[in-house]
Amino acid sequence: MTGHNLITPTHRSIRRYYENVAALRAQGVLNEMSVRSPFESLLQETARLKDWTFIAELSGKSGGANIRPDGTLRDRNSLPRGYWEAKDTQDDLDTEIKRKIAHGYPLSNIIFEDTQTGVLFQNKQKINGPYTLGCSAGILPVPRGGAAKMAALRCPPDCRTQQ
Repeated sequence: MTGHNLITPTHRSIRRYYENVAALRAQGVLNEMSVRSPFESLLQETARLKDWTFIAELSGKSGGANIRPDGTLRDRNSLPRGYWEAKDTQDDLDTEIKRKIAHGYPLSNIIFEDTQTGVLFQNKQKINGPYTLGCSAGILPVPRGGAAKMAALRCPPDCRTQQ
């Protein structure tokens, strides 16, 4: 992949994601159907950069089981390129991942996330995770005006991760 295909941490879609998550947290919103919208928007925006299509709640079969990931990314030939599964911020993400894997969710390229933590699987392997999504030690980075300028918002105490 060449450098022009990469999305940097200062990309406007990433900034907007952090701002939207911070706004929801400030309102005390924790349920999956509400907190998933910033990540869904992020996937929609970044998919377009690759000429892919984001499809929400697309039902399908995997290993004989009926599945419905929260999001599926397809290329212009309708080939699936990735999947996304959102969970409540109060769910045990590891337990939910195990449940989805047991149900047959594809591990070819899928991210499980709860706005605080993301776990990526590619080629049936967990990729060096879990990853902190924007809230580490109570600091939520919000890039503004380019790579050199960073502002920070304080996260509420309930989203702070253990160091």
